[in-house]
Parts: sequence; structure tokens; C-alpha cells
Amino acid sequence: MRRHELLLVCALAAAVVPVAHAQDAKTWLEAQGLDAVDIKAHQEFEAVVARIKGAKDALSGEERAIVFKNGKPVWQSNPKETDPGSRWTLHSMGRDLAGNGQPDVHFSSHTGGANCCTTHHVYQLKPQVKRLAVYQAGSMGGGDFVEVGRKSPVMVSADDSSANAFAPYANSYFPLLILEVGTKGRMQFAQDMMQSRLPGQAPPVCALPMANANPWLKERCAEYTTSRRQSRTAEIKSRLASIKSTRSADKLKWEDYFENGVLASVSAEMNRYTYTGHGGAAMNWLETVWPGNDAVKAKFVSTLRQTQAKSVFAEDLKSLASNYQ
Repeated sequence: MRRHELLLVCALAAAVVPVAHAQDAKTWLEAQGLDAVDIKAHQEFEAVVARIKGAKDALSGEERAIVFKNGKPVWQSNPKETDPGSRWTLHSMGRDLAGNGQPDVHFSSHTGGANCCTTHHVYQLKPQVKRLAVYQAGSMGGGDFVEVGRKSPVMVSADDSSANAFAPYANSYFPLLILEVGTKGRMQFAQDMMQSRLPGQAPPVCALPMANANPWLKERCAEYTTSRRQSRTAEIKSRLASIKSTRSADKLKWEDYFENGVLASVSAEMNRYTYTGHGGAAMNWLETVWPGNDAVKAKFVSTLRQTQAKSVFAEDLKSLASNYQ
């Protein structure tokens, strides 16, 4: 009996000692004078959005994101990487976002104010915390990753690189993006979700249940129906003819087309082709609605190429086009 009693005492001691010395994220935060705005845990890890104790907003609270392992911080957001006063959101903790079998954490920071831009931050937790991707979504925001029955989940977003180029910001068209965590520290096109089989067809993501669950995505997918494409083309031809009927082509200026809104419509249609892998078909379509090579058209084509080149996904656009057979 004495041997059994001794084993029981040792077992109890082993169970009690770690608890006496254990520290969790809240203990560390309290010692640093910080409050947890949000906290999520996964195994030995905790992800936290924190601010100075008692602060009522992100700016006065110097809000930041922190990842803990066994109660000790192993990563913190860098004030140099985000604007002062950025509001942090903890989207998910422990999901495999990169499709490599490892758990990840997903934060986003939002600057607010005039710039009002969102940046997504994805970090892998094991075997050590490291950055997987940073995505500056601008005013598009982006959101949570969605499971769609493939190796890695995807994020629905849009490309605002053409903002103000062909219309005021509020009337600018931002092409649909389906993104995945890439291997080069950035988000990249989920090409199997964006590359349509034929020009003018909706991207494959539109055949998934998520397309009906997301109202914005549902509307973007509906733009590819044959009737709507034909209607847009007829309207564009009519508006171009109306502009040209007022004076000769050499007398027309960029402003005439810009104010009419036809530049925004033409660029939107061409981007629907390009962002599904059919840039060549976009140029062919342009010739059917705007034949010839007047100065305004030449400037339009040049400007469109510039906006696509300055996109953070310029590399992906080239790859998407090269993959079309």
C-alpha cells in the first residue's frame, strides 16, 4: 500500500506543479497593461487583438495583434507595417489556410479615415510562426476564407487598380478576384476558380454554392449571362455612335467619352474577359464595338494596360492568360 500511496503522491505533485507556474495570454496582457479585444485559441497557441487598458478606440489604445505560445508572445504586429490607429480583426485561428497541413492565423488591419484601407495578414503557427501572405486589399476589404471543396480555402475580393481611370471612383468597375494563399508571401489567383473554359463564360467559382450565398458574388456571376452580355454590347455601340455623331473623330476628346460613361463600360467588359483568362478575346471584342484606331481609343487601350500592369496581381493576370489553351 505504501508503494501505491507514494505513486499517487508523485502523480498529484506532477499535475499540480505545472499549473502553479502556467501562464496564459491574459496573464501577460495584464502585466503589460493591456486589454484583450478578441482572443482565440488553438492547442498551445492563442491569438489576440489587444489595446491599452481602458482605451475606447484603436487609435488611443495603440491596437495591435499578438500570437502567444504557451502564454509567451512569439509574434506581434509591427507599428511600422500599419498606420497609427489601425483597427485589427481576428478572423480565424488554427485553420489550414495554405493547404499545407499546418494551422494558421488570419488577422486584418483597417486604417479607417480617408484611406480606409484593409490589409490581410496570414501567419503559419507550426512548426514556428512565420508570415505566409500579406494582402493589401485597399477599399475592397476582402473577408474570411471560404471552404469550397479544394485543398485550400479561398477569399472573394476585387481589384481596384482601375479606380478613377475611366470613371469617378464610385462608378469604377472592380473585377472579381478569387484568391488563395500563395507561396511567395502574397495572395494569388486561385486559377481553377477564375479561369473560364471559353471567352465570355462565367468563372468556375460561379458554379459553386458559395456564389448564391454571397450577394455581391452572385451579381458578379450574373454579369456573364448571354442576355446581359448582349445587352451591354448593344448599349455600348449605341453610346459610342452617339458621341461620334456630334463631330468628327479628330475633334473628339477623352473628356467626351469619360463624361458619357462609355469608357467605364468598355473597360469593365474587357476586364471581364481578361480576369477570366481571355485578354486576347477582349481586344477582339473591342474591335467589334469600337473599330478603327482614333486617338481616344489608342489612349484608352494604353490606359487599360497601365491599370492592369500596376495591379498587385499583374503577375497573376499574365499567368492566367498563358494557361488558356
